[in-house]
Amino acid sequence: MSACRTFVIAEAAACHDGEFLNALRLVDLAEHIGADAVKFQWTSSPERMVARRRAPEYLSAYEALAFPEKWLSELADYVAEHCSIELMYTVYLPEDVAAIKPHVRQFKVASFEAISGDLLETIGTSPKIVSTGMQDHDTWARYREVLHPGDAILHCVSAYPCPDDQANLRAVRSLWQFGEAVRVGVSDHTRHPWAGALAVAAGAEVVEFHVRLDDTLRTNADYRVSRSPAEARKYVANIRLAERMLGDGIKRVMPCEEPMLRYLVTPS
Repeated sequence: MSACRTFVIAEAAACHDGEFLNALRLVDLAEHIGADAVKFQWTSSPERMVARRRAPEYLSAYEALAFPEKWLSELADYVAEHCSIELMYTVYLPEDVAAIKPHVRQFKVASFEAISGDLLETIGTSPKIVSTGMQDHDTWARYREVLHPGDAILHCVSAYPCPDDQANLRAVRSLWQFGEAVRVGVSDHTRHPWAGALAVAAGAEVVEFHVRLDDTLRTNADYRVSRSPAEARKYVANIRLAERMLGDGIKRVMPCEEPMLRYLVTPS
């Protein structure tokens, strides 16, 4: 039995700054750092998001997510032709599910929409990864009705960035209540290079974190929570090291111990 591989999602969000070439560069970055998926966020209507979230002060940030719909297929074509990673999108509006569905294997649902019945009902039995920021243990009970085998549920703290002492990574273990059929993990908004590795040690099978380009605009709403290419590379490397060090959990004599066996004092 080998060590489990964590499904690592490089969250590109709106760090493309509205430029398609930058979106392609973010795809390439995600693959280069060893992520398993690259994820963008898309909405067809920033105004609808504002109304649903009651957040008029975030209109400009939501407008940055409303890239041309043709990008959905163009990004999918680029990934299929040039990459070995998965393409994902966060979906916010029920009416956007149909546009995104042909281009992804699984949806991402953000914490702010995680308990919105209309979106989850529209996604239906399609595979999904759901973040759970701003929720407590009792709230999680409702997910038993909407999660299906192969889905994932992520511990999340909805602060951008999240203070290290409030990451609460042990909460990942609380998600085991959903059983082996549902993957568990973390959507990480800290800036600490070890956070992903520590989440894996706590039992995370999925880790999502934000990435940006070196020249992403500092005025971008996602800049502060996103890791530079060098930081992202180290972050994923730490996750892969954690996987190797954790091993498979089966207690046995390890190969490096074998030379010492000759000195083992046995019962007389």
